[in-house]
Amino acid sequence: MRVVGALICLGVLVAGCGGTQQILRQTRGDKLYEAVSTHSSQVVSVIDSRSHTADRRLPMGVPTSDWRHLYSVASTSLVDTDPQTGATLSTMPLGGAYRLPAATANGVPGGLAPNGMWLVVESTDSSQSHMLIVNTTTSTVRRKIDLDGYFQFDAISNDGDRLYLIQHLNGREYYVRLYDVVGGRLDENIVVDKSDGNQAMVGTRLSGIATSDGHMLFSVYVREHESPFIHALSLDGPFAFCLDLPGDGYADSAAELQWSLAITGDGSRIYAANPA
Repeated sequence: MRVVGALICLGVLVAGCGGTQQILRQTRGDKLYEAVSTHSSQVVSVIDSRSHTADRRLPMGVPTSDWRHLYSVASTSLVDTDPQTGATLSTMPLGGAYRLPAATANGVPGGLAPNGMWLVVESTDSSQSHMLIVNTTTSTVRRKIDLDGYFQFDAISNDGDRLYLIQHLNGREYYVRLYDVVGGRLDENIVVDKSDGNQAMVGTRLSGIATSDGHMLFSVYVREHESPFIHALSLDGPFAFCLDLPGDGYADSAAELQWSLAITGDGSRIYAANPA
């Protein structure tokens, strides 16, 4: 049985005409970094909050929490961009075609450890999965991972020793798995909410947010005919639990697809917001 209850507040979802937009950050009222997806391109638009005009465009990527780095993949290389200036800080060959993992349902990239020290890029299909764990400080590959089956990135710990993966089973159900980076092996155990009893999960992940100390990752999931829920994953070890949210499934209410999460700076409270 899942733990029921979450602190819920109203929020605002920003959407634009002709594309998907998600606010990434606003600093001191000066610049707004906005992920913009259209039919032809995906970029980060840097908007002046006073003039409301776009100063420049950056490649679509994943930023570090201090916004000193924006990582993106161009062809077969990892590119580190300075978000403040748009200058390329470094370029690292990946030795193959990889992409940044999706962090949200609408495709905003992720793959970073909470402290920004490790970045995971992936190349997956229904039968094989390939990943690189990159040390962003030294621009070197710590571990190359090759797995049979369809796996996708979920999270990586601050020390880079624990990689959490989503293992897709049949197009609907999936497992949360732990990969031991030090030992170079997939842990045979499945990461589950032990109070629930079910090993396989069902649902679509909308987005996730980690605590600033890197101990926990909270992700919000929606299901077609069941209530949405928050999946709380410990990044210190294979432990998870779930918090149910109000609702009966997005098949009956498309508004359930608008859930998002916010967290206090000290990680003591998490807010689930839905503007509907």
